[in-house]
Amino acid sequence: MTDRKPLVVGTRSSRLALWQAEAVAARLGAAGFETELRTFVTSGDIRLDKPLPELGDKGLFTAELDAALLDGSIDLAVHSLKDLPTVLPDGLALSAVPERASPWDALVATDPAVRVPSDLPQGAVVGTSSLRRAAQLRRWRPDLQVVSVRGNVETRIRKAFENGWGGTVLAEAGLRRLGLEAHITARFDADVMLPGIAQGALGVVTAVAEAERLAAALGALDDPAVHREVLAERALLRRLEGGCQVPVGGLAERLPDGRLRLHGIVASLDGTEAFRDLLEGEDPEALGLALAELLLEAGADRILAAIRGDGA
Repeated sequence: MTDRKPLVVGTRSSRLALWQAEAVAARLGAAGFETELRTFVTSGDIRLDKPLPELGDKGLFTAELDAALLDGSIDLAVHSLKDLPTVLPDGLALSAVPERASPWDALVATDPAVRVPSDLPQGAVVGTSSLRRAAQLRRWRPDLQVVSVRGNVETRIRKAFENGWGGTVLAEAGLRRLGLEAHITARFDADVMLPGIAQGALGVVTAVAEAERLAAALGALDDPAVHREVLAERALLRRLEGGCQVPVGGLAERLPDGRLRLHGIVASLDGTEAFRDLLEGEDPEALGLALAELLLEAGADRILAAIRGDGA
């Protein structure tokens, strides 16, 4: 143990990203591995002037860490798995997925009289940075005025209060990880809002060439059951060619017999049209691809083509 160099863990520099990296480092420490953190500012952290869909999402929050992995300046990169592109650069792999926190979305309401999302008044303004959340909010409550908001978790909450909005929608996991659970008004039900792909999960990325050297450390981090869930969700998103630019939601759940049940939705931006279904299966990748095909055949292909501007 004493001859081993500390593992260098790369992370974005936001407070939430640091919490996530420190949690991974603590788990590695408990398994006998020394670590040191190295922080990065990504292009997604700098470009706060535009909504995420206008910036594109290919490596927006990961490119700088990817480069560091490939040049060997860090050993592992820790990401919110929902921010990780479904196709990684050559030479990199999603090598470990630790235990998952809540995958659900939560409402932070500015009026204490609002106790559940349905209490939001007619025409209330609700902020979100996610097309997926916006589309499902509009599908559920067409009267709501959904506005785009960027920034870290604290910034989005502050903007909701300063602007007098009805509230904002954020990942429950992020709020709890930052100790901001007191701001949570309520969790959205699954029938109202399916979460983002791999929401609540962390992803540990490494260079493929370092897999053997890091095998013991990655084994200490990985939760095989959660890894299977997110593989199914990410396969669904990959086949739909989705990301921040398209409103796709999905969630896999483990069944008592060990198989997975995968839920998925593709919604139009205005929420007037949505295709939602579920499938069960054993193989995560095959399940995700099969559900994607089912949604595409039902009509989701029209929604996706219209959003991308490559068809009617």
